[in-house]
Amino acid sequence: MIDVAVSYGCKTPQMTRKAVQRLASLVCKKEGMDEGKISCVFVDDTAIRKIHSTYLGYHTTTDVITFLLETEPSPEAELYINVNQARRQARRYKVTLSNELTRLLIHGLLHVLGYDDKRTNDREKMFALQEQYVDLCSTRKRAI
Repeated sequence: MIDVAVSYGCKTPQMTRKAVQRLASLVCKKEGMDEGKISCVFVDDTAIRKIHSTYLGYHTTTDVITFLLETEPSPEAELYINVNQARRQARRYKVTLSNELTRLLIHGLLHVLGYDDKRTNDREKMFALQEQYVDLCSTRKRAI
């Protein structure tokens, strides 16, 4: 079973706990992860900048940070999603905030599942898979 905890360090009416749990479970199961614990925290620019600086040494804001805490016997991870950055990116890419938050959640989950985006070839594969899941989740939302 995938255990998905959701908390809000800032207001985000676009992603309910239930929606995050369903999306995370869908992606993890499709990727072959049947057990694990995922904590998803929605934060603002200030919080993500502090996390980015404290744990990764970057003094900038970013859209999503993933920490893989355990790998055995099953993955345990924390995802921090910056709602302010998601809003900016949604405007820039002309998508809804919900769509961009979905994209960032999927991106973070793919890191938990072992995907990497440091090298160009890996990044292209990861982003293509990410967009496939975004499309799948968008289709499922309309069907629900």
